[in-house]
Amino acid sequence: MKHIYRYPFSISMLHWLLAVALIGNLIIGWMLDDNEDLLALHKSIGIVVLGLALVRVLNRLRMRNLLPPSTNAAGTPAYLAEKVVHYSLYVLMLAIPLLGWLKTNAAGHVASCFGLFSLPTLVSKSHELSHWLGQLHSLTAYGLAVLVGLHLLGALAHRLLKSENILPRILPLPTRVLQHRRVARDRD
Repeated sequence: MKHIYRYPFSISMLHWLLAVALIGNLIIGWMLDDNEDLLALHKSIGIVVLGLALVRVLNRLRMRNLLPPSTNAAGTPAYLAEKVVHYSLYVLMLAIPLLGWLKTNAAGHVASCFGLFSLPTLVSKSHELSHWLGQLHSLTAYGLAVLVGLHLLGALAHRLLKSENILPRILPLPTRVLQHRRVARDRD
């Protein structure tokens, strides 16, 4: 049986594309109170996030037999925390843009992606529903920020507490580049 150490390229690319899009859109979302001009950009990036998250979920299901095992021992608190954070991230990657889309529709607007296309209207105009969905959208975004922080702290804990550098497992670099860097570091 072949032991898998790294995530497949498609998994790692989608991970980093979504990381940049999500963190960027969280920052833009927090800036909306001071700059309403960013709203169209925030909505467009949200649509991209929703699309990438759907592709990521489908790709992860397709590649599930090619994923490396967890570095945490099964049944440990660290393993449980890892699984809860990862699954929660997936849920929020889908839920937050969907809530934004619904909120936009309930406000009487269409969700447009960079002016290239618009998503269908899923709910009719309702000020009360728009307000409620907006609050839920914001609350889940704060939850996502906390989960991203926990995800980063988990990687940092592996590095500092367990002396495990797990970052190369998810980097979208060819294996030979990582091996070359490892050999060069070992020679020094």
